[in-house]
Parts: sequence; C-alpha cells; structure tokens
Amino acid sequence: MAALEVGLAALTERLASLTAQVQQHQESLGLVADVARYTPLLHHLAAGRFDDADAETAKVLFDSINTTLESVTPEEIAAFPIGPLRIINQLWQSHSDGKFGFSVQEKLYRSLGGTLDTLIAQDSRLYLAFCERVGWRHDGQLTDPEASDDPHAMPEGALPRRCWFSSYGMKITNLLMARLISAGLGD
Repeated sequence: MAALEVGLAALTERLASLTAQVQQHQESLGLVADVARYTPLLHHLAAGRFDDADAETAKVLFDSINTTLESVTPEEIAAFPIGPLRIINQLWQSHSDGKFGFSVQEKLYRSLGGTLDTLIAQDSRLYLAFCERVGWRHDGQLTDPEASDDPHAMPEGALPRRCWFSSYGMKITNLLMARLISAGLGD
C-alpha cells in the first residue's frame, strides 16, 4: 500500500509539472500569434503611415474579438479584453512621441471632466466636447473617420479614430472609453 501511495504522489507531481509546461507553451504560442497580429500595425507606425496604422488598428482591435467594426455589438465592447488595448496603445505611444494612443484619449476625456459616471449617463455634451478636443468635430459636424489628414497637423489624441465610430454611435464610444478608464491606460 505504501508503494502505491508513493507511486500516486510521484504521478501527481509529474502531472502538475506537465500541466505547468503546457501552460508555458500555450503562452508562448499566444505570443507568436500576437507578434503576427501586431506586425502590420507596427510597420505602418514605424514608417509614419498613420492613416494606414489607423485602419490597421481598427482591424486588429476587432479581429481580436472575432468581429468587425461594422458588426461589433455593445456587449462585445463592454467585455473587450484589455491586453490588445494595452499593446495597441504602447505601439501608438512609442511611434508618435506620446501624441497619439488610447491613453492620450483617455487623459483628454478625463481632463474635460469625463468619468465612468458621465459615460453611464451618456453625456452627449461631454462626448461632443471630446470629439472637438481631438479634432473629430468641426463646425458642429463629426468628421469622416476615413478622411486622411496630415498627422503632424492633427491635435493630440486624434489617433486612432476609426475604431471609435460604429453604427451604434456614441454608445460604442462610451463603452470603449469605459474600458480604457477601467484599464487605467491614462494613469
């Protein structure tokens, strides 16, 4: 009986070791997939092709939750994983000298008085003030997110922008900003 218990303990220990190894390999495979996922965005940013990077950002963002900007739902945005937001933010930050990225957008929103409570209330005045601040609104009209502008002339926080606009309008914007605030990207 003692030999059986020793054998069982050895098997349990070996199983725990193998489980840890499998987890490490899964994490490594995830990193390989991430490198492939973010490489085109990195290349666009490194080359200063910010309009292409903006389009790629929307693609990568919504690919990470297996949807598109055109078909994303509020529920998908509300549960959006923080990892891709952090990675994309870091890429934008490092290739724009801190001028663009989600963390810049979050800081600007909060500097206007934006909080999770104002997002829940869907404060349209604050939403429009934010759009004005980042250059997405001119003469009372929202600008076309597909329009390419000179990134050097754009205000701080203007990019990325395509991922903020969907058929759900302000609701998606509020949910995405809530994810950024919850993640503390602007802290």
